[in-house]
Formats: sequence, C-alpha cells, structure tokens
Amino acid sequence: MTTTTAGAESPPGVPVLEARELSKRYGRKTALDRISFSVPPESFVVILGPAGAGKTTTLRLLAGLEQESGGEMLMDGRSVAGLEPKDRDIAMIFDNLALYPHKSGFQNMAAPLLERRMPREEIRRRVDAVAAKLRIAHVLERLPKTMSGGERQRTALGRALVRSPRAFLLDEPLSSLDAPLRFELRAELKRLQREEGHTFLMATPDFTEALAVADTVLLLRSGKIVQAAPPEDLYDCPADCAAALFVGSPQIAVLHAELREGLIHCAGLALPLPAVLEEAAEHMRGAGADGFLLGIRPENVRVLLSFPSAPETGGQTDIPGARRHAVGQVTDIESLGLRSVITVRCGREQLRMLCSAAQRAQIRIGQDLAFTPADLERLTAFDRRTGMNIGRRTGRRTFSPCFNPQ
Repeated sequence: MTTTTAGAESPPGVPVLEARELSKRYGRKTALDRISFSVPPESFVVILGPAGAGKTTTLRLLAGLEQESGGEMLMDGRSVAGLEPKDRDIAMIFDNLALYPHKSGFQNMAAPLLERRMPREEIRRRVDAVAAKLRIAHVLERLPKTMSGGERQRTALGRALVRSPRAFLLDEPLSSLDAPLRFELRAELKRLQREEGHTFLMATPDFTEALAVADTVLLLRSGKIVQAAPPEDLYDCPADCAAALFVGSPQIAVLHAELREGLIHCAGLALPLPAVLEEAAEHMRGAGADGFLLGIRPENVRVLLSFPSAPETGGQTDIPGARRHAVGQVTDIESLGLRSVITVRCGREQLRMLCSAAQRAQIRIGQDLAFTPADLERLTAFDRRTGMNIGRRTGRRTFSPCFNPQ
C-alpha cells in the first residue's frame, strides 16, 4: 500500500482518524483485539474503560509511538503505516504532562514551533493567542514548578494547541487534578473543541468525565470495544450488565426478576411490562424460573415515607396482581449534600435510591422503607447467563433523571 504524509484536509465524510481491526500484542498478552472505530472531523470522542483496558495503547498506536501487531490506521482516509510520529500531524497530551522543568511557560508552549524554525514573531503571536484563550498569560514567564496543577495542565494543552494539528490525543489529561480543577478544565476542553473546531480523542477511566464532554463514547474492556454510542445511550441503554455497572454513580441495582402472567416480579414488586421491554418479553418468558436481570437506576426509585394504603398502579388498574411499591429494610445511608443515597434490602436483593435532605431526616438505618419505581420506561433488562442487554432499542433515547424531592 502506498503511504503518503498525513496532514491535509480530509474530503467530506472522511474521518480524521480511523482504526480498522487494530490489534496489539505484547508477547502472549493481547492488549488490543481487532478494534475498529472512527473519529469524525471536529468531534470529541472519548475512549472510556478501566485500568488495563487498552486506552493508552490505542492512543500510542495512533500517534506512532508503538507498532501495531495487526490491522490498519488511517488519517484523512490515508494509511499512516510507516509514518514517524512527527509526520502524522497529531498532538498527544500525556497524563504526566511532560513539561520541560527548566523552561518557562512560554518556552514550553513555543517548543514545537521552534523545532519547525518558524519566525519568532509568528511564534510569539501564536503563543500569546493560545495563552489568552486558556487564561494562562500570567504564567508565560514562570517555570512549571511555580505553577499550580491547573496552570501546568493548561500549559501542556497550550503547547499542543499552538501547532494546530489535525487531531489531539489526550491520555487521561485530568487524572492528577483535584475535583474542582477537573470540573473546570473539562468544561474548558469542551468549549475549545466546540468553538475552535478541533478534533479530540481522549482516554479516561472516569465515566463522569466521558459523559460530560463526549459526542461519542467508545467503551473499551479487555482490549475490545464493547459499545460505541452517544453518552445518553451509553447511560440509558448499556450494551451489557457490566457496562451498566461501570457507568453511573450511585451504581445501578441489578435484580433477579421473572416474567409471570404479564408482570415483572422482583424485590417484592410486580410491575406491568413497560413498552421499552415488550420486544424482550419472549426472551424473558423463555428464561422461566431462572429469570433475567432487571436494572434500575437509583434516580429512578422514589422513596415513600408513608406506606400506601393501596397499591400504586400508575394507571395500570386493569392488571390484576400488579404491585407498584414494595418495602425494604434500610441498610445504609450516604449523604451527598442536597441528596442522600439510601440502600435497602428486600430479601436477597439490594437496591439504592435517592432522596432529598428533608426525606433523609426522617429515615434511619434498620427501619422499613417503602419505595416505587418512578418510570418503568427507564428499566433495563439483561440476560442472566450472558449479561447482554435484551431490551435494547435502536435510535437515540434521551435520559431524563426521575429524581423528584418531596
């Protein structure tokens, strides 16, 4: 295959970056197993996964810092096989920042431009312009050791931005920062990407970070892409039970359930089959007594401080035997400020729910507490044996939190 230097604008509809059946092996260990994905122009794609999933390996292969064991990588529709990192027109920002400790902020940001022997007036213009956008003009004459963590992170980002590359690879760029700085800088990254039309591919183990900034999330597990979806779909319609458990805090409750006589029985509840799970009904019935797994998010469970005198039917009065509320024993209370997470046990099942501060004041560990699902259309079902989502729907599903303090 003929190889050309990357860097030119891609034709309409052609991804800036693309991986086809990309693999990487270290001896007998497979770090990446034939993954395929694309990064469109002016998009923010996030690779999400736990430590050891293959996130950094993917970025290093795209940057040319490591050699792939199989598959193909393309930039603007052209193979980058054999191209040196300097010829790929890609900027990579590492989790350790890698700033020159003996150089000022200006010198660090100007380093890639000096290597290209650009005129000093142009270098000054570019660095000053990027520093103004990142709000770090005040650190240009300071050494990294005199900067705060956020200032060092912005300086490293600025060093990449001054080059105006075709794509940015960000390897857990916010992992070493404290929570307020992470929140501030992820908003800054999203703003820069949107306003400047940059193309970002970022790796992170933090699902909150991924959902906050991504146009598309690639969920990576053990070197394989489990799901590629918009953030709303990843949260509301995960590919499997493990994905549902990984994305979301407080964690989703996964309950053993059975479908009998048109009702989903679990944790003392007998729920009418929601429309979102109608296509999975045959699968559920076929599972018999072994049942299936029902996923319910904490924000989709409503606390009932008083025991209902009659079952809450939510308009399902024509379904005999339906029970829209159940009772469990409170085993844990975790305060989150304006909200609290209440954990209750119902027989062998355990689930979490959110409540307001006012409700929290009336709840004690060990007491019996009634609860009800807030929206049956937000339920998710998984195969008990494989863990795969059996109620998945095509098309975008917009998630709206169901937490309503009383």
